[in-house]
Amino acid sequence: MLPLPAAEQVSRRSHALRMNAAPEAIPLDPPSQAKGEENRTPFQGKGVAPQARGDAVTHEVLRLADIGFDAPRALLARHGLELVSVADDAPIPGCFWGEPEAGVIASTVYARADTPVHSLLHEACHLLVADPARRASIHTNASDSLEEEDATCYLQIVLADALPGFGRARALADMDAWGYSFRLGCARAWFEHDAEDARAFLKARGLL
Repeated sequence: MLPLPAAEQVSRRSHALRMNAAPEAIPLDPPSQAKGEENRTPFQGKGVAPQARGDAVTHEVLRLADIGFDAPRALLARHGLELVSVADDAPIPGCFWGEPEAGVIASTVYARADTPVHSLLHEACHLLVADPARRASIHTNASDSLEEEDATCYLQIVLADALPGFGRARALADMDAWGYSFRLGCARAWFEHDAEDARAFLKARGLL
């Protein structure tokens, strides 16, 4: 396994804690290095488990119940993905971050009515940026590299405009409210001023 830069080590540690520890607020330390060869990713992490953030936070974000499944299902279908709706309170297959976040298995995204729209797009975009040869083997953890993680965050913001009732501005606000962590402090600043590597990655894959 390739060594991780300092900022990403924080993100990967938070993954393990979210899966195995009792829900509690997990602080994300700031990156210890400036952007460069040893710290190439501006995306630091998605934050703490949503249930640890409190109802005041998790209720701020737009959920599939607010916009319905039809438009997201059509959007994913245009990109060769399937969206499967999961019954209320049922376990979400392939869910990495903890319910109610979306899950992924191969080319299928699973979500409930209470799944945040940003989470649905994030997991779907992980499948889109993945090498097509690897997609069929993806189950639960879709992230393969730091570059893919950045590209996923960027593409989910771009695709937000394709969902009526959501859009880019709401996507950026919801990412901040949910706990995505970026070196420049917020999703908008990263998207507008620090995402050149993500754009280049997506253009090389024909996704922009």
